[in-house]
Amino acid sequence: MNCYKTPLLFSRLFESGDLSQCSEEDSIDRNLELIITTCPGEHKFDPGFGCDIWELDFENVVSVQRWESNFVNYISNAIRKYEPRIREIETTVHFFDVKNQHEFSGAISIRKRVDIRINAEILSSDKKCAFLYSLYLGPLTSD
Repeated sequence: MNCYKTPLLFSRLFESGDLSQCSEEDSIDRNLELIITTCPGEHKFDPGFGCDIWELDFENVVSVQRWESNFVNYISNAIRKYEPRIREIETTVHFFDVKNQHEFSGAISIRKRVDIRINAEILSSDKKCAFLYSLYLGPLTSD
């Protein structure tokens, strides 16, 4: 199976006749990150592509447990739908408060960071692997 690095550099294709390749695990890792950080509706050719965690970004949290459960479920559902090369998917999240002091104003802000760990098994090789991502909430951004 050929897996290509993204972004695709078509200049390389025209110069040397090939594109940069990567391992299947790296390809899956890049796709998982893309799934998690894409808001449904952003992808022109598949409006459903992405992860519904964006819906939770500014939600008024009534129950932290329910909010976290929805967060994990949204990620797991998106992965099952858009990454068919893995199975036995287990998603865990850990939330942290991160304190930042702004360089010029000295103002202190506290943001929520979520560390996402996805354990899975690659179908083609039965290899167990783990993928790690960090996001900041409110507004949602990647690390």
